[in-house]
Amino acid sequence: MKKLFATAVVVGTLLTTGCASTSPWDGVPYAERQAWSGIGVSPYDAKQLRSNGFTPNDIGQWVQYGINSPQVIVSWHRAGFTPKQTSKWLKKGISLKEAIDLTS
Repeated sequence: MKKLFATAVVVGTLLTTGCASTSPWDGVPYAERQAWSGIGVSPYDAKQLRSNGFTPNDIGQWVQYGINSPQVIVSWHRAGFTPKQTSKWLKKGISLKEAIDLTS
């Protein structure tokens, strides 16, 4: 009987804590979650990009060019580079600062 009670307590605790966990997508509307997921962006990265004013439509081309890092996307975009330009510079091993110097 003690074993049954202990098992019930453990199962109850697991169910309660499991239900209490939050989704990594909390705060992101369902349709937008689908759009971010559809282009292969993780919840964490999507939240970073959203906080910098980007939408899934803005990021689609960046992902197509193989650029997935929110830090890279934000910094290169703010410097005025397109996804295509950024991709070319990165493939050549050129840093953002070098690319800015070379295009000035």
